[in-house]
Amino acid sequence: MKSGVLLSLLITWFSLQELYGQTVQNTYRFYEDLKVSAPECGPDLVPVNNPGSCSAGATGGDYPDDSPPCRVQRKVYHNAANWGLAYSNSEGIVGDTYTIQMYLKITDWGPARSRILDFSNGTDDEGIYFTKASNSDERCLNLAPAGVTGECPFFNANNYYLLTFTRNGLDNKLNVYVNDKLFIRHNDAAGKYTGKAGVPINIFTDDNIQSCETGRANFAYLAFNNKYTTEQEVSSNYGQICFTANINSAADYSIDPNPSCGFPENITVTYTGSVTKPGTDHKFEWDWGGATVVSGKDMGPFVVNWATPGPKNVSLTVTNLKCNNLITNSKIATISSLDLSAQVTNPTCTDDLGTIAITAIDGKTPFQYSIDSVNYYNTASFRVPADRYRVFVKDAIGCISARDVVIFPVETITVQTVGDTTVCEGQSVPLFTSSNATSFSWLPATDLDDASVKDPIATPNTTTEYIITADKDGCVVKDTVRITVIPTINLIVTPDTEIESEVPFQLEAHANPTDGNSVLSYRWSPPTGLNDQLIQNPVATLLSNQTYTVRGTSVDGCFAEARVKLTVIPPDWINIPTAFSPNGDGKNDILNLYTKGISDFHYFKIYNRWGQLVFHTTQIEVGWDGRFKGAEPVSGVYTYELMGTTSKGKIIKKEGSVLLLR
Repeated sequence: MKSGVLLSLLITWFSLQELYGQTVQNTYRFYEDLKVSAPECGPDLVPVNNPGSCSAGATGGDYPDDSPPCRVQRKVYHNAANWGLAYSNSEGIVGDTYTIQMYLKITDWGPARSRILDFSNGTDDEGIYFTKASNSDERCLNLAPAGVTGECPFFNANNYYLLTFTRNGLDNKLNVYVNDKLFIRHNDAAGKYTGKAGVPINIFTDDNIQSCETGRANFAYLAFNNKYTTEQEVSSNYGQICFTANINSAADYSIDPNPSCGFPENITVTYTGSVTKPGTDHKFEWDWGGATVVSGKDMGPFVVNWATPGPKNVSLTVTNLKCNNLITNSKIATISSLDLSAQVTNPTCTDDLGTIAITAIDGKTPFQYSIDSVNYYNTASFRVPADRYRVFVKDAIGCISARDVVIFPVETITVQTVGDTTVCEGQSVPLFTSSNATSFSWLPATDLDDASVKDPIATPNTTTEYIITADKDGCVVKDTVRITVIPTINLIVTPDTEIESEVPFQLEAHANPTDGNSVLSYRWSPPTGLNDQLIQNPVATLLSNQTYTVRGTSVDGCFAEARVKLTVIPPDWINIPTAFSPNGDGKNDILNLYTKGISDFHYFKIYNRWGQLVFHTTQIEVGWDGRFKGAEPVSGVYTYELMGTTSKGKIIKKEGSVLLLR
């Protein structure tokens, strides 16, 4: 029987060694619940009211806002009057070796003595208390039944305290720390302040022996673990209490650099949480928000990068595989998309410096600007001479973006219009001009179709000198062209004249010598009746009327035209019909002569076919009636002869035949 009990004790001892060979901790941060902080596996805290006749409300506490001395506003747990909390200690985390930490501020001390910790689940009056000091509202620490210990009075209701109760089972020493200082060291050889698996550890609750000895407090943090904590560790814990009390670091990690400058850029993500290794106890699941994982797994560290800029969500879920309790932590990795634009104003004729105006795009304000990557300024505008520059913008996190710009020198303004030109009066000439200017003006504007364009058309009446003014960005240049106008040639030609038919007539043309023009060539048209159409004074011999146009062209190519009309005078003549019919019908009975311009008529003779003279007269108005010696006219062909002299002395002599019809 004894050996069986011994074996059972050994098995229990080895089981506890296996269970507590590693640190096990249950942490509570009271973010509106009494649950253990994930991913830890542990019991929920339970509100319990004091036994006995103490008056307790219906609920154990609430979650007011408070500001522990960490400059953060947060929810805390505030126990109600005569209510406390019970930690089940179901796995025996609190045994003969343990650490209990609580970060709290007393809001109501209660009676003269108020219990902090009870290891008996209310079955006896032993435990750790706050005790009222004589003649003071402050409190002392009381280890019942040992009594008051440490500095007294010490505790007040104005401050948050980190109370650390740690017991070493090897030497049975219980150390109590207030913040980072050892407050008392107590020899607990009797084991008054040890816990047992399955026996709850009560906080701010009392017992039936002397009931209602509890106060009220704001709890920001409470933790139980199965390890003894050294003074150095306590000091370190206190130095991090703002983080530890407010932040569940189980899924914490760092992102470096963050923000990062540019993309894709390798970024290191390092797990910094409280889980020492994943093993088979914890599972790590990462969500990279679209990143490419270059290296790393499980707890990392990881090297990742993103192909696009902007905020990227990184998420880590840590799951405790023993109880599937999990916690997820998300952070933003900011990938900078800092860029810049640069507006350039080049130098001008009136300002030999240009301007570079830089505008930052995206990035984190405030920005600084540089044109040499060494000296950065708050101003975004730089006055510089013409040259090539590389400009920079740097944001508040040190990201830098650069861009090349060019300040061009003042452009040489050129203008060149046509050379000096000679035109004939009345002709137009385009003033074609080459220039890189942007605006133009001409003087004088007289005889120009548009004096504000680069290539106007000029139609000057007299010799004129035109000046063009070309302008670009205030730079002005000029050019001049002289348009020499040749006066109109005044041609003098033979006046309109009546001429004799077929009688050669001399045409004449010449330029008025007072015009100052020398005619180089003449051309008469049409060539009809002319002996030479390309001479100055041709001779015309005409049978009918004719109008000639003569063009005189000067050595400068100018020309003038004139016209002359020649009217041909009809010649003097004597005409005789070819037949007549002396039949007495009154029609064509007499063979008469018809004349023009005959001043002296000599004779008119008619012969029959035998050559016999049958009619003769010297009077032009006397005709032949066809009779010969009074006989009736005889049909047939008769010959005739006639002669007369014109008023101009020309002799007209004709011979022919005439037909006599009956």
